[in-house]
Amino acid sequence: MATKRAKKTDVDVVSASSAELRKAVEAIAIQPKSGKITLLTRKLFNVLLAVAQQADESGDTYRALLSDIVANSAFDSNDTALVKEHLRRMVSVQVEWSQGTSSQKPGRKWGISTLIADAEILEDPTTRRVWVEFSFAPKIKKKLLDPVQYARLSLQFQSQLRSSAGLALYEICVRYLTNPSHLTMRESWEWWRPILSGTPDTEAGDEAKREYKYFKRDYLRPAIAEVNAVTNIFVELIEHREGRRVAEIQFRVTERKQPMLALDEHPNVFDSTLVDRMVKIGIPLKEAQTLYADSEENRIRAALQMTEQRMRSTALPPVRSAPALFKDALKKGYAPPVEALPSAGNSKAAAVAPADDLKARLLSEYAVYRRKEAQALYDEQGEADQELARQSFETDVLPELGAHMRDDWRRRGLNSKLAETAFFDWLARKTWGEPTDGDLLSFTLSQSRAA
Repeated sequence: MATKRAKKTDVDVVSASSAELRKAVEAIAIQPKSGKITLLTRKLFNVLLAVAQQADESGDTYRALLSDIVANSAFDSNDTALVKEHLRRMVSVQVEWSQGTSSQKPGRKWGISTLIADAEILEDPTTRRVWVEFSFAPKIKKKLLDPVQYARLSLQFQSQLRSSAGLALYEICVRYLTNPSHLTMRESWEWWRPILSGTPDTEAGDEAKREYKYFKRDYLRPAIAEVNAVTNIFVELIEHREGRRVAEIQFRVTERKQPMLALDEHPNVFDSTLVDRMVKIGIPLKEAQTLYADSEENRIRAALQMTEQRMRSTALPPVRSAPALFKDALKKGYAPPVEALPSAGNSKAAAVAPADDLKARLLSEYAVYRRKEAQALYDEQGEADQELARQSFETDVLPELGAHMRDDWRRRGLNSKLAETAFFDWLARKTWGEPTDGDLLSFTLSQSRAA
């Protein structure tokens, strides 16, 4: 089997800060059928595609330095192990390839395969450099490496995205950026769920598959906020209803000259510091690597922050098991989100802080917007769910409010404007948590566009 090598192996094969990937439309809206497509799986697959597209000679196998594969960041044995884990996944995860729509139009093709056919990691005994060699399945190779229809993706933007749903949404929406309508395909929300979540329907919980509100809360809203904050496109969700029920969704895509947050000039595909932090709280290295491979970075970061803060607390009893606390928070997703957006911790990426009164006004306006969203969500629910929500409010919140508010609620319920405001503020927090910087940025952009 011929090996495709770059002519100058002592320089970068692909630079995440400048490379552009021509990604075939068939490979964009891919649906996992066995195994999960994580954020790092998507990122590595795109980097491997860029390596193969930039290679100089024809052949069946492609190779690049491992340091280039992880976007020019320093790497050690831990990072090597992470790459190995994701290469295993790309060889084993089955995905359906299509042109990004469920519509069965004449002439359309459908196929299923793994993301890559095989992979090896080799160390040169003379130079001690570590190389990654890989190949694609013959049936899909030509479409991937020399696509007729494709979207131009920036590896720089993909490196800034920290959720699988955010990256998947970015890829899909970039494809429609040049369409006259600027609208993506319109499909049922159930069709979008496995594509954005990266999880096959067979592995999703019954609740996740049944309720649109959970899909919107856990995937749609965070992904839209992230894409709008750190990429060069602006995405708006469009919901199509059948009565009160959201049946189908699509997105409107427009171009922005620059992202809201400045980008790190040397982005990393991996944030291996998260693995180090897991090890420090007592999780074995191999298990930490597996957790990192299986989970979204934003959820890991939130669970770590909560666990570390709880361990430092002197006002509460000592933590009996930090690893157990962390894993429970990670699995159930109850840790509050980290305030910073991707790259916001970098001094070059941090947005300029608004004045206190400006931020207070923005939070107030956003609260009004979220109350309307919460009311729409409440109106979509059946009577039993509405009654359960009201009972939860009475049990969890009402006792802490003033006597006047309690009396007003008991007499008039949601017919009281004061009680209605308190109820839907509570429902918004319960459903989506406290507003993050990403939520505020996305809201500010949407208001600017509407003005």
